[in-house]
Amino acid sequence: MSQPCAVNNCKRVSRTLCHCCEQNVCRDHFNEHVDLLNSQLNPLTDDINALSDRLTAINIDKIANNSRQKLDQWRMDCHKIIDRFYEEKCHELDQCVTESIDKQRKEIADVRSKMTRLIENEETTNSDIDSLTSTIRNLEEKMNEIEHVRVQVDVHPLIIDDCLIQIGKSRVHEFDLMSLSSPYRTIERGHSSWNALTSSDRFLLVHMNSNLCLINQELSIIKELNWNHSLINEMCWSSALNCFFIMTTSGTFLFNENTMLIESVEQIGGGNCWSGTCSEKSLYLSRYAWDSSVFEFSLLPSIQLRRHWKTIDTTEQKQLVDSIVYNCGTVALVINDQSHRVKLIELRSSKNFDPFWSFGLDTIYSVTRVRCCLLSCNEWLLADWNASCLFLITNEGKLKQTFTYISKPYHTKFFGSNLLAILTDGNINFHKL
Repeated sequence: MSQPCAVNNCKRVSRTLCHCCEQNVCRDHFNEHVDLLNSQLNPLTDDINALSDRLTAINIDKIANNSRQKLDQWRMDCHKIIDRFYEEKCHELDQCVTESIDKQRKEIADVRSKMTRLIENEETTNSDIDSLTSTIRNLEEKMNEIEHVRVQVDVHPLIIDDCLIQIGKSRVHEFDLMSLSSPYRTIERGHSSWNALTSSDRFLLVHMNSNLCLINQELSIIKELNWNHSLINEMCWSSALNCFFIMTTSGTFLFNENTMLIESVEQIGGGNCWSGTCSEKSLYLSRYAWDSSVFEFSLLPSIQLRRHWKTIDTTEQKQLVDSIVYNCGTVALVINDQSHRVKLIELRSSKNFDPFWSFGLDTIYSVTRVRCCLLSCNEWLLADWNASCLFLITNEGKLKQTFTYISKPYHTKFFGSNLLAILTDGNINFHKL
């Protein structure tokens, strides 16, 4: 028996079952259903065409530019390491040859001195002549060796491990403070240690129990040196000079991790340098003064003052720059704004100091210091020891997470490929990321 069309007010007899709506409809309404479905394809077609156009318009070089800058910087750093190693071995080679020549020169001088004494005393014997003759013949043989023997140098090929660089999707969203693991390793330090922390490409530098300590990536203290200068405010690494800068209440020093030598940087002058960071060409310093100043020094060919920047234009507003961190043409400044009783982080251009963004921290104001470190995913980690709190800020200047730490965090540093070092009152805690 025929059924009526399921569409309201339609008197026609159904002709087919519409599988889309599972209803019996007449021929006209079935065609309407087909036309309606087809019409819905049109905006979807427009959407897919728009996506295709957007994909075509993507500039691959622009997307890869920041990462390529990291590769370029890695290449330059590696070239510097190779050049330094080459220079060290050249010095070692010259020293090896010089030692042989100096030894021969001393022996010749001794023989000449002996002959002079014999001539002056006029007491030369046949035995003296025989002895001098034998000595001179031995010196001749040694001279032949020096002139003809070459220093052996064994050279092994430089093997590049492909794992040194891993390329994949950005992990910008993967770091999660809420899942911060318990400390993987803890190194105790005395309460008299200064709260400063930094790292080179090989070592973590920290002040512990009156000593400067170098910690390798296996978290072993491999070198230490007694620190007999004034209180350390901050430390940073310069790849251009292959040295650490150490900022103190009395002056600024250079510390060489290879020679373990410390020298004062007289060109900077004055004391109470509060914070600092290095780019490939410059050193940026702030002093313990509420004048919002940042000083830029050139590093090569010598350390010289280049520019004096200000975070504000007015002298009435009091700001202290607590922390400075350089990254790919920018500097992050953690600012203690006493006038407005607020702590904030700003990202500025390292070339002209123009601001990109500013973010105020939601924390109880105090004059205590907030420090900053850069994570591998271009995010900023701020440590507020007064509030026992860590703030994770994106590279776009947005708050990602706030985290209460197990103890007061004075300083943080990303170290190696997956370690976060957190300096507390009595320990250095290392967390695996």
